[in-house]
Amino acid sequence: MAQVLVVDDDDDIRALVAMQVRRGGHEVVDVGDPVRALALAGDRSFDLAVLDWSMPGMDGGTLCQRLRQLPHLAGLPVLVVTAFTDDATRQRAAECGAASFMAKPFRLGELRERVDGLVATSSGSQSSP
Repeated sequence: MAQVLVVDDDDDIRALVAMQVRRGGHEVVDVGDPVRALALAGDRSFDLAVLDWSMPGMDGGTLCQRLRQLPHLAGLPVLVVTAFTDDATRQRAAECGAASFMAKPFRLGELRERVDGLVATSSGSQSSP
């Protein structure tokens, strides 16, 4: 069972993503504030992060970079989920270290497949024993 961090400032989207990830058999920590998510990640390990792109205080790209700067999360796979589908946003997400990118709105089945695929390819080195 993977530990998945879900960060989205929209309560409804965050709840939907968290529910779908849990249905896939994973444990979820869901947070609405990227600054709080970064603080939580300081002493917790995760196997995957699912991040919204556009959030107040810190965008998903900056959060991705800052999470991956933590030594215990350096290899953390990140899935960016966003309504911004332009090439520039996709490019910036990749430059920030995102492993995958999904456009909103998304199909729930596609989200679960993407999460499961990223968890499966993760080394698992981020998980707590």
